Amino acid sequence: MKFQNGFISILSCFLLVTHVTKAHAQVELPQEELAKETVVPRFDNPTTVKARNIILNGKFETGVYYGWNFAEAIENQSKMGLNLGYHWNEISSVFINYAAWQAGLNGQYTSALSAQPYNLDFTRAPQLQSSLWVNYEWNVYYGKISITKKGISNLTVYPIAGGGMTTYSNKSYYGINAGLGAKFYFSPRWALRTDFKLQYSGQPSPFLQGAMKTSQAAPTPDRFQDTSALGTILDVGLVALF
Repeated sequence: MKFQNGFISILSCFLLVTHVTKAHAQVELPQEELAKETVVPRFDNPTTVKARNIILNGKFETGVYYGWNFAEAIENQSKMGLNLGYHWNEISSVFINYAAWQAGLNGQYTSALSAQPYNLDFTRAPQLQSSLWVNYEWNVYYGKISITKKGISNLTVYPIAGGGMTTYSNKSYYGINAGLGAKFYFSPRWALRTDFKLQYSGQPSPFLQGAMKTSQAAPTPDRFQDTSALGTILDVGLVALF
């Protein structure tokens, strides 16, 4: 008797599950109520960054920096410079970059050529004096990084592109440059700025046959031929927003 009651219970459960499954399988929706395409939601007031500490829109920026041209083999590689720019919104900025190059030669390479048996005097070539560039900066990234357990620094990263002029003791030469920069903000006003750029510009060739040895007559600057060179520039400095 107990076996019959158990068998009837199991059979009843099976029939109930079968009925429910068939009922679900027979559900149909009208075609006009089915989704036919996908859409992307739109927000009336999108917020890219919440709690932004650094506001660039409508602000001026100025700063000083020290720079190197690692690809320069003859002239002194170092310079001191000044940046002055304006942010017309949070994304786009324009900067004037002026630098005074240090006098002298790159002794790492020229010292060997000035000794015996070469006796080359590169001070006879036109000397690099200054440079002036106008660059566009595209502030494509803004974020925050944790330097210590409790310290947070605001960070901006920006591509750089522009053109300018490099002045030697004999004449000025035009060129273009492009690169990538970053600013690490200590406060809403002060930041450490680092820029890495490739600079392609005209310049005088530092070699002149028959006139570079100390035993030969010194040439006039106009005798040196014009050429072009690619420089590898790194600038590091301090900037302020106001």
